[in-house]
Amino acid sequence: MTNDDGIDAPGIVHLAEAIAPLGEVTVIAPGSEYSGAGAAIGAIWESHPTVTRRDDFPVAGVVEAWAIDGPPALCTFYARRGAFGAPFDLVVSGINPGANVGRSV
Repeated sequence: MTNDDGIDAPGIVHLAEAIAPLGEVTVIAPGSEYSGAGAAIGAIWESHPTVTRRDDFPVAGVVEAWAIDGPPALCTFYARRGAFGAPFDLVVSGINPGANVGRSV
């Protein structure tokens, strides 16, 4: 699970609570807000973003939580390439605190 509002955003906690009963949930989200840049990858070949395990993620049933110093597409890219174990079956993204106006930004 990821989002573009950061791992500390209220929406990602609510989404994790909603999907945790459905299976194993791993949160891999930006360490800070990346609104309007949800599809950005970042300069992954030029730098090494910081990846931090977050043992304080406040939702029971979340297997692991990770914060990456980069946009959500980079989080998904790393996960798909096996940085957090076997590739995941499903990626869930959201929830925005307001209107999703990325295209208009």
